Amino acid sequence: MTPVCHVKNGTAATVHGWRGEAMGRRSSLGLRAALLFCVVVLFVGTGKSYAQEADIKAAIDAFHSALGTLNISKLEPLWAHDAHAMLINPRDKEISVGWDAIKRTWEETLNTYSELKVTQTNGPHIHVDGDVAWSMGIVNAALKLKSGYTANSPTIETDVFEKHAGKWLLISHAASRIPQ
Repeated sequence: MTPVCHVKNGTAATVHGWRGEAMGRRSSLGLRAALLFCVVVLFVGTGKSYAQEADIKAAIDAFHSALGTLNISKLEPLWAHDAHAMLINPRDKEISVGWDAIKRTWEETLNTYSELKVTQTNGPHIHVDGDVAWSMGIVNAALKLKSGYTANSPTIETDVFEKHAGKWLLISHAASRIPQ
């Protein structure tokens, strides 16, 4: 019987075959080769997942940094400019759908602040599945409105990313305040 290696999503590997049967030299070499193959696939698959999660974390950090500039031109390259992109911020009354609506919402939102600093306080908890990834985390938004009002706003955020031409872009951002 030939050993069979099962790998799912690069996270688990098993070898089936021989179930306690006495193995000859040829069978023993086959089993060793199958085990080595499974270990290599498992290691490479796991590394790829960590690399993708690191890429998503970098995209989240870039998003938070861009928010702090209060400049829409810094946010634009981080978003997918698609009709199905979505955004809702804590102060929004409606969901912005499509890049044009998202851009208008960000311009209006950023125009109300004189200062904004977003700091991750929990997470982000990231999952990658092919060319789509999502994350959830808690951030603190230290803000100062142009009116002079200042606040620290703990916020839950959920982000969805799609990979476009090798780059992870935001396709959805939903943020809501954590009740005090």
